[in-house]
Amino acid sequence: MTLNTEKSKKQLLEDINELQKINKKLKIDLEEAQTDAKIVNHVKSMFLSNISHEIRTPMNGIIGMYNVLKQTKLSKEQIEFLDIINISGQNLISVIDDILDLSKIESGNLKLENKQFSINDKIEKIKNLLIFKSKGKGINLISEHDTKIPKYVLGDAGRFKQILTNLTNNAIKYTKEGSVTIKTQLLKDTNKHIFVKFNIIDTGIGITEKNRENLFKSFYQVDSSTTRKYGGTGLGLAISKHLTKIMGGDIGVESTFGKGSTFWFILKFNKVLKNEVDLKSKDGIQKSGSKKLSVLIVEDNLLNQRFASATLIKQGHNVDIAENGMIAVEKFKNNKYDVILMDIQMPVMDGIEAAKEIRRIEKERNIAINKRVNILAVTAYVLDHDKDMCLAAGMDEYLAKPYKPQELIQLIEKIYY
Repeated sequence: MTLNTEKSKKQLLEDINELQKINKKLKIDLEEAQTDAKIVNHVKSMFLSNISHEIRTPMNGIIGMYNVLKQTKLSKEQIEFLDIINISGQNLISVIDDILDLSKIESGNLKLENKQFSINDKIEKIKNLLIFKSKGKGINLISEHDTKIPKYVLGDAGRFKQILTNLTNNAIKYTKEGSVTIKTQLLKDTNKHIFVKFNIIDTGIGITEKNRENLFKSFYQVDSSTTRKYGGTGLGLAISKHLTKIMGGDIGVESTFGKGSTFWFILKFNKVLKNEVDLKSKDGIQKSGSKKLSVLIVEDNLLNQRFASATLIKQGHNVDIAENGMIAVEKFKNNKYDVILMDIQMPVMDGIEAAKEIRRIEKERNIAINKRVNILAVTAYVLDHDKDMCLAAGMDEYLAKPYKPQELIQLIEKIYY
């Protein structure tokens, strides 16, 4: 009996020892798998960042020169051609934005803003953005506003615009005749929040019950013929679903095949107290000051140099240009600038190195922080860590390419006036 007991103990110890070895090996395997996953995610992030940069840089020149040319004297036909170029450029940018957003969502790195804006104003701006497309197809684009919705709310206006633009654009795309209606409805009003339902109603091709089940999945298209006929990446609805969930809401669709669809989404917004209403000009942007600035544009792309220069000169500012970071540092040493527009990827010396060197020189010269030159990163690198990298290098603000002239003007006003 004692012998059997000793054998049992010995066997038990051997089993425990074996389990500990297995457990140790599993821990090592898990750590290796996590390391491999981090490497894969890093490579993926770098690839997306680089491919985004390579697309956005020339698109900034194209869309930028569109905005400059649009302000010159043109015939009606030339304006129409220009608008087509702009729409095509914006569509290309939306594709790369979808891919980047999906990557951010999958990695949990998507950040939401909580700023004041008007829901009705945003809807009307989206209508103005898409009216050319709807008129081209002979479709009426209509908006119906619920008057019970407060004039201002707090939330992420950019993401709201992204969801609504995506759904409205899809509705126009799949509607041959009739109308597309954007309709708002106040669902719930509490002390701190409101819940708003947005309906996008079309008279388009409709969706079968079978296809509705997969509609919000990534890369899903109803069928290949639909993709060929109407285009699209199959990412817009999946991203919209993720965004509505993150923003405390929901999304869905009701449809009758051959008769039309109603895509809807619900979002939660924070309420703005009356004593907190932003009394600045429209969209919370301060009216510009009158002082003319000395601006150094650090940019190696000729088209982007021309676009930024034309925008700033039209505002009355004095403009100087540096083709890379090293030239920018030398110009900074010998001249007085109010603002530096700093590209990031450049030959000889990039924007990060140049910004750090300029800040080092200022420190060496004992220039107070509130007297430093304002450095504005203007870059085609648009991932969150890209922005953090620019700010960590000593830059004051960040503007992603491609941008509209007014966006550049407003950001300079924000950091200077």
